[in-house]
Amino acid sequence: MAKCTFCGKEQDDYKGTFLMKNDGTSNYYCSMKCQKNHLKLKRDKRKIKWTEAFHTVREKRLAKEKERVEKVRKEKAEKKAGKKNSDKNDAKK
Repeated sequence: MAKCTFCGKEQDDYKGTFLMKNDGTSNYYCSMKCQKNHLKLKRDKRKIKWTEAFHTVREKRLAKEKERVEKVRKEKAEKKAGKKNSDKNDAKK
């Protein structure tokens, strides 16, 4: 099984296209769509929605965003709790 250089899809070796560069690296493309997007159009696979690389980057970004939102919520809750306690102490005096 070969994995497409651009989209990350796994297919049998006899399907698709293998391109060998002069430096010895090989690129496998499962379809002409992947080959054109990578070589001719010079597109970044992390910015194309139907690629595997896009989905991995997106998952990481969403996880970071979720952590940041939870942190902000905790800080707001702590501030609220601190205000309530200080208001109660002021009312007792």
